[in-house]
Amino acid sequence: MQMTRRGLLRAGAAVTAAVVAGRADTAAAAAAETAGFATVNKQKLYYVTLGHGMPVIFMHGGLGFDHEYFRPFVDALADTAQIVYYDHLGHGKSDRPSNFADLTLERLSSDCDALATTLGFDKFVLVGHSYGGFIALDFAFRFPNRLAGLVLSCTAPDLTSKLRDPLGGAPDQAEALKRLFAGPAANATDQALRANWTAAVPLYYNKATPPAGVLTDVDSRTIYSAAGFNRGNELLASYDFVSKLPTLKAPTAVHYGAGDIWRFGDNEKLAKNIPGATLKYFASSGHWPFQEEQAEYVYYMRAFVASLQR
Repeated sequence: MQMTRRGLLRAGAAVTAAVVAGRADTAAAAAAETAGFATVNKQKLYYVTLGHGMPVIFMHGGLGFDHEYFRPFVDALADTAQIVYYDHLGHGKSDRPSNFADLTLERLSSDCDALATTLGFDKFVLVGHSYGGFIALDFAFRFPNRLAGLVLSCTAPDLTSKLRDPLGGAPDQAEALKRLFAGPAANATDQALRANWTAAVPLYYNKATPPAGVLTDVDSRTIYSAAGFNRGNELLASYDFVSKLPTLKAPTAVHYGAGDIWRFGDNEKLAKNIPGATLKYFASSGHWPFQEEQAEYVYYMRAFVASLQR
């Protein structure tokens, strides 16, 4: 029996892992890297920028994780764009609010808008991966004039997507996945979230087989936020943007991993409903095309950014 995303979580979902390959390819870009904190909406958000050209802001998913799983894999794009990674409020190195009820999709979108202004951007490309795609869609409806382009990566406009069937992997990984979405009591601390996530995350890769070294590397760099993870799930109880998709006007690229644990592409709704949107499946990827097919992903992103400059 296939379980729907909403049925498993009654809320949010997914994200995170990182890469250890490709560091030599990004050494030059890293030399131009800057990092710091920007005060937006009275809270400090941690951000990293590298490269030059059209601004491309990456929204991480989770919730409960941070931007580190994008790196160093996406860094190679810095030869043609100014990449911005940042940690959502309550995540990574950004401030943790005294009350996580302050986190709403509206607030997270507003934070991105304010951060872009602080960094001096007028228009930019927004990339939303997994839960970051949920926020990116909210942003696109609230701040359409900020977008030069929109990239929706391994995400969906509602929670009807099913799990991969057969799930694959090992029984203990499937049990960890159940714990991950069993509710706040099962993920009450950062340590508990980390334990459940690191046990379940191999399932998020194509054929439940992560690239060698990736999981240890990303775990060593990730700052977990159980409060962010649990609040993120609460926010999605009524998540559904399907009816609003035809109103989007920004040039949009949609992509999925053909082997994703979440079968977003099986009932594909984004590209079918967003006017002019393009659609791509990464044949050998699960939830992380930028890790599992790095060269193909960077080529794809370079082409999309270039298309916006013609």
